[in-house]
Amino acid sequence: MADDLGDDDYYLQEETQPKATELTEKTVKTKKNKERTLPKRQLGTYSDLVTTIRVHYKKSKSQYELDELLSIFNSSISASSPSTSKISFEEYLNELVPIKKWSKQADLSSAPVVLIIAQSALRCIELGKILKNSSSSNLFTFHYLFAKHKKLSEQIELLQKPTTLFNIIIGTPKRVDDILDAKVINAKRLKFVLIDWNYQNVKQQRLIDLNQLKTEICHLICEQNVLCRRFFKEKTKIGLF
Repeated sequence: MADDLGDDDYYLQEETQPKATELTEKTVKTKKNKERTLPKRQLGTYSDLVTTIRVHYKKSKSQYELDELLSIFNSSISASSPSTSKISFEEYLNELVPIKKWSKQADLSSAPVVLIIAQSALRCIELGKILKNSSSSNLFTFHYLFAKHKKLSEQIELLQKPTTLFNIIIGTPKRVDDILDAKVINAKRLKFVLIDWNYQNVKQQRLIDLNQLKTEICHLICEQNVLCRRFFKEKTKIGLF
């Protein structure tokens, strides 16, 4: 079951966001009402994430510390990414986790198999709607983790209940980080951390283009002990989509 947020449309009262596309040109209007073509963008790769981590910590860590950190993020924990934007979100999930295994992955409370990181509450809800409307919707049970209209204490209380069952978490970096700090997530079955890297908001900004979110995603991936232990033991992989 999804998180008890009521009608998802309540969270979608903002402007509908455009979907990310592969190597497509976008046009936007400037303040002078003139259209300009935005540059083409390649789909994000795992090496892009490693480069982002390296640049982010370059000034705050010694070269030895940085090399030690980056040694964790070797290719062995890189999950496959969609080869083309034509692959649907549902198809991508089913590539990572075979359909026959999904039905067996929602019988342990607060124990996700997949953790999806998105840039905003709005985007989280959009991804949730995609899962609800997919042909595999009966297999995907997800839980939202974001700050909009939800207190941290309320989410912690809900996650502590033995009846809170799901196999996917969809959340924003900071809220997911805070929840993991509260130790109410069972990471035993966590196989994939998927970053919504290629999605662009109405200002054509990706998650990684926003400085605050970039800092939060780096902290979540590199400094959150729950995830770092999983990455170090190669029990959880990271994918970009």
